[in-house]
Parts: sequence; C-alpha cells; structure tokens
Amino acid sequence: MTEEVDPRLVALGLVPAPPGWREQQQQALAESAAPMQSSTATVPNPFAEPSTSTPSAPGELFAGMGKFTGMPAEAPPAQPPEPFFTTPAPAYPPPPAEAPTAPPAYTPPTPLPEYTLPTHTPPVAPRAPETPIREAPPPLPPLASTRPTARAAVEAPPIPQKKEKPRKEEKKEKAPKAEKPPKAEKPPKAERAPKAEKAPKAAKAPKPPRPERVKPPPKPRFILPPSGVLLRGPVVMGYPEKKLQITLEQLGLRIDGKEPVDVAWNDVKEIKSRRGRVSVRLRKGKPVNFGIPVEGVAEPTLAGPLTRVVKEASGGSLDLAGSAFLELQNATDSLRDHYHDEDDPLIPTVVGLVFVLAGLTVTALLPDAIAIATRTPIGAGAYLIDSPLSSFDPRILLASFAAAAMLAAGIVRVAMGKAATAWARGTLRGWHEGSRRLVELARHGLALIIINPAISAAVLLVAVVICLPSARVQTVIEPGGFHLMREVPLFDEDRAWATVTEITTVPAPTIQHFEGIAVVFRFTNKSPISTLDGRLRGGTDKQLLTAANRWWEGAAPP
Repeated sequence: MTEEVDPRLVALGLVPAPPGWREQQQQALAESAAPMQSSTATVPNPFAEPSTSTPSAPGELFAGMGKFTGMPAEAPPAQPPEPFFTTPAPAYPPPPAEAPTAPPAYTPPTPLPEYTLPTHTPPVAPRAPETPIREAPPPLPPLASTRPTARAAVEAPPIPQKKEKPRKEEKKEKAPKAEKPPKAEKPPKAERAPKAEKAPKAAKAPKPPRPERVKPPPKPRFILPPSGVLLRGPVVMGYPEKKLQITLEQLGLRIDGKEPVDVAWNDVKEIKSRRGRVSVRLRKGKPVNFGIPVEGVAEPTLAGPLTRVVKEASGGSLDLAGSAFLELQNATDSLRDHYHDEDDPLIPTVVGLVFVLAGLTVTALLPDAIAIATRTPIGAGAYLIDSPLSSFDPRILLASFAAAAMLAAGIVRVAMGKAATAWARGTLRGWHEGSRRLVELARHGLALIIINPAISAAVLLVAVVICLPSARVQTVIEPGGFHLMREVPLFDEDRAWATVTEITTVPAPTIQHFEGIAVVFRFTNKSPISTLDGRLRGGTDKQLLTAANRWWEGAAPP
C-alpha cells in the first residue's frame, strides 16, 4: 500500500516528488485556468493527453488543496489522485511485543495564586513648612536722659532789650547817655543731687570646708589559686626576724603571715642567694627575701641549698629524693657537729675583754668629744662656759658600751672569721652543755654582740642624739653682754652688762680651776651665772674677773 504524499510538503521542498507528479500538477493547473479564459471557444489541443483526474473546484489555487482563504479549511481536503507508478513498500519484520507500560500518574498543576490588583495610594501634597513664631524681644531699658532727676528750680535771666535809635531832631540835642542795663545776675548753681548711699557690702559667704583627702583604696592583692603542695616549712623574714611559714606549690609559693605573700612562678624573674637569704626577684614588684631558721635562729649557710630547692620547685615539681633536697637536709644535720668543732672558750674570752676595755675607754672620752663637736666658736677676747656631760650619765654609758660592742664584734669577726659566727649561732640555740646559769647568760650576751652589730650601731646613734640638747647649753661672755644658749634654740637669752648687780669670786677645786677660784655674776631678777660647775674656755678665772669688771664699769646705767 503506497503512502500518499502531501503536495504542500512537495511544494515546499521538504519531501521529494514522486515520478509523474509534476506533469499531473501542470495538467490540473491548466484545467483550473480554463474557466477564467474569455467566452470564446478554445481549441482543444489534439496532442494533449486525456486527463483522468477529477476537475478541480473553482477558486482552488492548487488542485485538490481546497480554497485558499488564509484560514484552515473546515472540511477535510479531497484526497489526491493515486500516482501512476507505485513503489511497493519495503517489508520489515514486526518489532517484538513489549509489555505495555503504565502511563505516568497525572499530577494536576499547582494553581497559580490569584492576581490582586495593586492598590495605589493617591498622592498627597507635602505639608507646608510652619512659620517659626518669633518671640517678642524684651523691652529695652529707658534712656538715662529720660529718667526724672530731682533738680532745684532756677530763674531764667532777664532778656536784654535792644536800644532804640534817637530821631533826627533829637540828634541835635545831646541825648543823655543811656544808662547801662544792669548786669544779669549769674544764675545760682544748681544744687547737686545727693549721692545715693552705697549699699552695704554683702557679707562674704563662709568658705566651704576643704574636702578631706580620701586615700585611694589599696591595690588588690594577688591571690595564688590552690594547687598541689610540694614542700612546707618555716622561714624568717624582715628585721627583726619574724618566723613565718612557706609553702611551695605547683603554681607558686605562699608565705603565711600578717600580710600574706603569694607569688606565681610565671612572675618570678630570678632566684638567687644573697647575704644569707634566698632572694626571689619578681618581674613587677619588690623582691621577696627569706631565710631558713634552725631552732629559732636563722642559718645563712643554708641559703644556697634552699635556693636550689626553690628553683627546682619553680618548674612545677620537686623530687624529695633528688640531689637538691638531700643537700639541704644534709647541711641542716651537720650544723650541730660543726658547732662542737668551733666551740672554743677563746672566742667568748676575747669578745668579753674587748667589750669591757673598749667600753671604759669610750666612757672617758665621749663627753669631751661631744663637747668639742658642739662647741660654739668665739672671737678673741671673749670667754665661753660650757657644761660637758658627766661620764656616769646614763646616755653616755649607753652610747659608750654600744660603741664597745660594735668594736668587739668587728675585731672578732676579722680575727676568727666564720668560726666566730658559727659559735655565736650555736650558743644561742643552746647547744653548749655543762655550764652554769650565770655563765650561760654571759655567753648568750656575748653571742648576741657578735650576731647583731647593727643593733649596737642603732643604740649608739640614738644615745648620741639624746646627748645633743644637753651639750648645747653654753654661755658666751663678751664686751657686748652675755648670750645664754639653752637646750632648745627658742629659749635662748641675751643679757646686757647694765643688768649685772654684782661680780664676786668663790673658792673652787683645783682639778677644774687651777687658780682655786670661780667667778659668779649676779643679775637683777635673773638667775646667776657661775664658772664653778662648768669649764671656762678662752682664759683663766682671774682674767675673766678683770675683763668683766672693766666691761661692767664702762657700761651705761639702764
């Protein structure tokens, strides 16, 4: 069965024309053009082949394609005539039957959202700017000229009248001289308005009290967080020494006391031994210095082993069986044996002899030394009466034996070295055995002299300072009068020769006054001045008596 070819596809060149198709189309075209010719008869072509196709309907552009109206035809078009030659279709084996597949389930399309007309807001004209309301300016003060002032009434001066010219007839006759108008009196001066009384000054407001200075709050103290304890033991800090407790932990060290000290290992800059103490230098803040005590007395020889123990603990761990801790323990155990080796009776004997001899010597020399150091310089012809302190004055004795203790400690330390300090620390710990109570107290005293020379220096300084006010008491006698110096400069006094009532002499010991006399000055309503209880500088008592009588006689009466 041949397939029919759509002539439109052939005309468009999409499908090849079958053989004889074009001749058939030409013939159909000629037949359709016959009715359009004129009414005259047309001569048939004798050579034309007879047409076997059905005549085309009028108005068809192509035979068998129906009327061309620009729109699809309502009725199906007429089938084209079969071609002259038909080519049998090639035979193909039928395809294998396949199981019919179910059509996919129909899913209705999602309905589109309903369209809503956009709402348009009618345009609104912008609001007109409001005109700012200006406040009326404050009224101006009235001018000073418009203010009424009280003035006294003043009479206006008389107006001078013009002179009348004489007539010609009267010119012949000598006109009498017109009298001069009286001078206008000067108007009296207007009285000045009384000055307004000044308003009393307002009392000054009392000054507000000054606000008290508020001390800034102390900086918060660093508190070491708790951690594992590595070692705990006693230490001494400060001077005088205070016994405290130190705890070495994994995060730092902690020293318990009135003012606890917490140090983290991260803040430690250096750990070293310095002057018999362990010095922990911090990155920020003061260093922490502490020593280790043995039976209540600090032992400076243990500072080195303790420093190595603290360095090891700063790493966060401490081996109690390690070399650092064992070295510290062995050094502590060997202290008693070392003391017994140095316990020589020569050491306390030397210390005692130097202390006593030096004390007696300084007691005899110190009063004069203080007097010479504090003596007031005087000019030629003047005399000075000073009163040195007695050698048995408690202040002199305290200062003398404090200086002797310093001297004894220095001599023993230089002569015997570390053996002297080892003996002194062992004696204070009570390691000496077989001595009486009185002897033991003396040994403890001599051991304190060797261990604490700084305390002796402090006592000497305080004693000398206490002696200075009494050493200032002096009297200067010169031609201008008497100048009395007291313990306090505020109470110094000057006396003139005119106030002297009597100058006499009294017997005196020849130890201080080799001439056997002392001069006494008596004053009006004043205490007397004598050389008996003092030492005269600048001359003898007789020379002073002669000069005093000469100065007294030459003084004018009061």
